[in-house]
Amino acid sequence: MKKLVVLLLAFVSVVAYAKKKDANEGLPESLPMKPISDSAKYEPVNPTLLKQTLAVPSTAERPKISTASAQDINDKLASAITDSILRAKKIKVSPDLVKAEKEIKGMFDRLLTNDTHSQERVEMNDSILNKMRDALRLQGSFFYPFESLKNIGRIYSDDYNLRVYTWAIELEDYNYKFYGLVQNLENDRVYVLEQNSPVYIPRENQQILPRRWYGALYYKIINIVKGDEPQYVVLGWSQPNPNMKMKVIDVLNFSNDRLMLGGDDTFKSYRGKVARVVFTYCADLGMTLNYDEKKKRFIFDHVTPLVDSNNNPTGCNGPDMSYDQLKKKGKKFVLKKDVEMNNAE
Repeated sequence: MKKLVVLLLAFVSVVAYAKKKDANEGLPESLPMKPISDSAKYEPVNPTLLKQTLAVPSTAERPKISTASAQDINDKLASAITDSILRAKKIKVSPDLVKAEKEIKGMFDRLLTNDTHSQERVEMNDSILNKMRDALRLQGSFFYPFESLKNIGRIYSDDYNLRVYTWAIELEDYNYKFYGLVQNLENDRVYVLEQNSPVYIPRENQQILPRRWYGALYYKIINIVKGDEPQYVVLGWSQPNPNMKMKVIDVLNFSNDRLMLGGDDTFKSYRGKVARVVFTYCADLGMTLNYDEKKKRFIFDHVTPLVDSNNNPTGCNGPDMSYDQLKKKGKKFVLKKDVEMNNAE
């Protein structure tokens, strides 16, 4: 009963807040919830459990709920709040949007239940990508929850002007094919992130076109102010090969309505001024990478080359039990090594 009262109070407060927001602002995918400890290890659900598709574990920074999954409760609340906001603002939703969601869900259901080969899965997901892209061009799509599409990660920027959708499939060689869409409310455009080659480790010192995307599941967007053009930092997870995982701090850079990945020397990191920061580590290990909004910093495990019992290099990286940070100073995020997780300056 107490949980129900809390949820109802949260629902009322969010609806009241939403009525004060400008009509061009979006709705968060779920109710704002207190993040868990920074020390939590974010790792996506093991893709092999799904075999066909890989869903983004968007509950990584949400408290655990014993009676039901956090994702299910947040989806239901998001749907209810979205309906209220749409009615309050008289935002029309295209009937074709509801139809498109059902069709996309059906495509995912067939993908999960059919024993298909890699090429067939790729072709089916290419069709899902095209269908999803067309759906995002329909009226009211930015506010639409898509709550039945559990296999697609859906995240909003903290200013609710950007929404990113990512998902992936596992191929027969234990590699992955990633899919992504970026929806910009301000310029009313939809951008496709195209992984047209095997997953690769992007260079830190160059910008990347969306059609040359490296492939990743993005789980956090942070709006940063730099100059006149909006920039958004994303945190992502990927797996370039069966033995290596990757995390990335990247920038979605919009200029003249064009999207580029990578900032303009946004970070001063291990290798000097870079456009993005990339971490690679052993596939059987975990790595922390979070954003501390209060302290305006990215906090993460220090990853170092590992050695075996004879002090020989293993060719694999892993956390060494210390933490580093990138903290905002002026227009850049500057590296500081060996910081306390909860008390970094």
